[in-house]
Amino acid sequence: MDRHREQQWIEFLLPEERVTPAIAETPYTARRALEPTERMRQAKAFVEEITSPPSPDDSLLATNGWLCPEGRLYACAWQKHDDLTLALGYRHQSEIEEAGFCKLSRLEWLVEPRYRTTPLTEAQWKTISNWYERNGFPDEHYLRLTSKF
Repeated sequence: MDRHREQQWIEFLLPEERVTPAIAETPYTARRALEPTERMRQAKAFVEEITSPPSPDDSLLATNGWLCPEGRLYACAWQKHDDLTLALGYRHQSEIEEAGFCKLSRLEWLVEPRYRTTPLTEAQWKTISNWYERNGFPDEHYLRLTSKF
């Protein structure tokens, strides 16, 4: 892809009003949305099933879910965070966020202060790092996530 075409694609992915100087300087691979790996797609039905009590996703193949402060990842299907919230013993997403859980939605960790009232724990950062490594996602994408702090 030539440089001009790549710039048009980047602008399509990240409209100018949403591009901050820090993101504008970030390598393209870090700004691109992640896609589920083949292993994630194969494990989708298994990891997204909400059991009672919920079982952690030790395989770290979740594309959506909640990460507890102790570093255990609980998976759910897209737009099923409310069901998982209830299964984990909380009434609302705001309540589970106040308890220190971190939301994973469509392969994006919602770690910004507008989603969280407390910083991530060391155990949560370790699980997130392991999730990136386990699934072979680009280091640049992980570094963009960590640069928000």
